[in-house]
Amino acid sequence: MKNKFLSFVFSEKVHWRHYFGGLSLLLIILQLLTGIFLIFFYDPTLDNAYKSVQHLTNEVTGGSLLRNIHRWAVFLLFLTVLIHTIRCTLRWDFFNPAKRVLWLTGILLLLPMFLLVVTGLILPWEWKGYWFMEIIPNYFEFIPRIGNSLKSFFIDSFTLPRYQVIHILILPIVTLILIDYHFLDKLRQRGVFTYILRHALLSLPFLIAVIVLSKYVTIPSNDPQEIPLPLDGRYIPAPEWYFLILLLPLLYFKGKLVLILSILLPSLLFMVLSILPYLYRGRKVPEGWDFLKKSRFRKPIKGVMVFLIFIAVVALIYRGSYKSPTLGCNGCHHLNNGFRMGVVPKQFKDRNALPNLNDNLWMMGHWFYPDEIY
Repeated sequence: MKNKFLSFVFSEKVHWRHYFGGLSLLLIILQLLTGIFLIFFYDPTLDNAYKSVQHLTNEVTGGSLLRNIHRWAVFLLFLTVLIHTIRCTLRWDFFNPAKRVLWLTGILLLLPMFLLVVTGLILPWEWKGYWFMEIIPNYFEFIPRIGNSLKSFFIDSFTLPRYQVIHILILPIVTLILIDYHFLDKLRQRGVFTYILRHALLSLPFLIAVIVLSKYVTIPSNDPQEIPLPLDGRYIPAPEWYFLILLLPLLYFKGKLVLILSILLPSLLFMVLSILPYLYRGRKVPEGWDFLKKSRFRKPIKGVMVFLIFIAVVALIYRGSYKSPTLGCNGCHHLNNGFRMGVVPKQFKDRNALPNLNDNLWMMGHWFYPDEIY
């Protein structure tokens, strides 16, 4: 009986080649389930959105835990997707005609998941969400010719109900369609629930870590009774870090450099990764590329390579974002500080009334160094 259980759990064919892909699927399912719970308590109106989040967090049984699971799971999700992508690249999967659709849909999945993070950051509509809503249009203004029109479009079209529909309906539908094409269609032949159960058992340490972090590293949501410090959140990993990496050039550069570093390079990387199977269509892996093919230590060496590349990318993300006080906005912006501090200003889309919103250096400087730039 014991041997059958171990054989069931540690099936190499099902698990080890795509372990982090399976873990990513589990985290997406966890996001879906916790997100459904959050929907029932969220009020997408300017006056009540943050109040409903506070009610959920402070008064609803299990509300704080599930909200923070929703946050920590998405942070871990991008790390597991990163490892999965690196492994697939080092296996040269884009050369395999049978994996062409898997590769393309896997890369395309990065976009809706990233947009889910961005829209999810705005929906709570505390001062952090407000800041993200105001800086996103500024990000697009650097695109030649259409940048100003895009900026105006994102400012004028923003409402919380619209972003809620995008977050809970449009993006999840796109994600689920891509996941279905990515591997669920083939997985049905082997049993989707069996696959999920096996990965759930193997992924228990990660799932437990998400629950523990969600219990003890929480989002402050009890202001003005309990006010966080303005710099709270520095050094604490957060989903905001991923989007801040794209915004970081706005803090140090102007003009074309921002366009190149924040928009062109990420877009080019995304496009190249998407079309790799078609660039090398009908070709085999060049002899010199798979230099570990005949090595008896092929698997451990590739494992080390995956780990080193992963650490390098994570180090860049950490280096760019660790100073961001992702939990501390309400340290200053709370009701006890008076006018314009407790709730988002009514004229939040009026750049004439609030000219600082057009100043990217000020916006980014105030985010990273609110105690110095205000």
